[in-house]
Amino acid sequence: MKRISKLTLLMLATAALICSCVKAQFDPTPDPPTPDDPVEIYKSSFKKYVGGEISSSQVWGFYNNISATTRAADPATVTVNTSDYSSELTKNYFSTIQEYFKEGEACVDATYRSYEFNRELESNRVDIIYSNITTDDVVGIYYYDPATETVADAAKVEMVSDLKTNTSYYMQYSWYSSGSEWVANMPADAGYKPWTEWGAQRLHVRRFTITMNPSYRYGFYVYNPTTGKTYYSNKYLNENEAELGGLIGYQNVGYVEDSYVFGLSDDDRPGCEILFAMSRSGSEAVSPEKPEPKLEWKRIICEDLNVTNNDTDFDFNDIVLDVALVDGGAQCVLQAAGATLKIRINRNDELEVHKMFGVDQKVMVNTDAEKHGMSGATKDPVKFKLEGSFSSINDIAIEVFRNNRWIEMTAPPADAASKIAVDDMNFEWPYERQSIKKKYPDFPVYATKNAKPDSWWK
Repeated sequence: MKRISKLTLLMLATAALICSCVKAQFDPTPDPPTPDDPVEIYKSSFKKYVGGEISSSQVWGFYNNISATTRAADPATVTVNTSDYSSELTKNYFSTIQEYFKEGEACVDATYRSYEFNRELESNRVDIIYSNITTDDVVGIYYYDPATETVADAAKVEMVSDLKTNTSYYMQYSWYSSGSEWVANMPADAGYKPWTEWGAQRLHVRRFTITMNPSYRYGFYVYNPTTGKTYYSNKYLNENEAELGGLIGYQNVGYVEDSYVFGLSDDDRPGCEILFAMSRSGSEAVSPEKPEPKLEWKRIICEDLNVTNNDTDFDFNDIVLDVALVDGGAQCVLQAAGATLKIRINRNDELEVHKMFGVDQKVMVNTDAEKHGMSGATKDPVKFKLEGSFSSINDIAIEVFRNNRWIEMTAPPADAASKIAVDDMNFEWPYERQSIKKKYPDFPVYATKNAKPDSWWK
């Protein structure tokens, strides 16, 4: 009987062990944090450090906070120009467009696929040329002051909405292949097709004068109400940075004289459904430029989870990394490493910060550690590029090696953060063992109330 009982107990114990192993292998529920979990210890210490719970709206600089944006001080204007319709927009003008700038083909050999304009004069004339396939579109300009703004701050001026219904002050010509000539203002029911197709064709031209501060930059946009999409001459404003059009360049052909000719598509296919011709009015009146990608730099400051009850632990200089997202990855500049633990970037051991600075792991870099009796060094910043697809700079993993494992430093919304993004490349990180709230007294109220999200360090 005793032998059977022992055997039964052994079998039960074995079954329990198997069940435990199976649960551990297949149960996705994570184990609850242990009292010595460095992340939980850090969170508790951080909240005590800032004086309370974290604001429910806190995102630690990794998402855009809503704030007012600047606008160019002098508004631009666009006016319909009617004075030279009858004298200049003749059938010869339309014949030139048909011969030299065929719809769908005009931008094939474009000088620029992405373009904006600099100005030298206060005003310039521009013609919008379109056929009936684009008559629902909205056309306009965007502009900004490059001295104080980026293209992201651009203001818009609508030139014409719903081309089809705005029939005042425009020239409309129809082409009949059998007659081999343009006929002015044929009735709408005469039948028409796009520029390059057989049979009857119809073109429209609307002429405008653009007036703005000569120091501004500007480009053009087309809004397609059918798709709800807007297409810009600056490709970096387009969805997926699509190149939807092109600048053909300076032209003197036929009845298009002393003008830059360029175009935009009103759909997701490259082309020039809408063509523009802008008169230069002098050799330096207007000049095109190829826009550069807009880099939005942010400075990431991190704390390596190595905290006690000492406020000086929260110096947020264990790694200082500047980041800007670009096509295919991110441009980065490693500025400082105030940690004596291993820290790596993007889960890459070759991007361990001490290794990148060329120092021993126990040496702190660019945090003035040597001035405070610790092992430190001053090094030049290290520039490098990460390859990959990042939807946000928050996707770039920054990890510290603690408790014999890599632990990611994070910025969870409404919770304690071990990394923070600052939208200011002049931000000064604290020196070694300098409390961040001592250097920046608004930091606690920023953490707990989300006060001054764009200026707590100023």
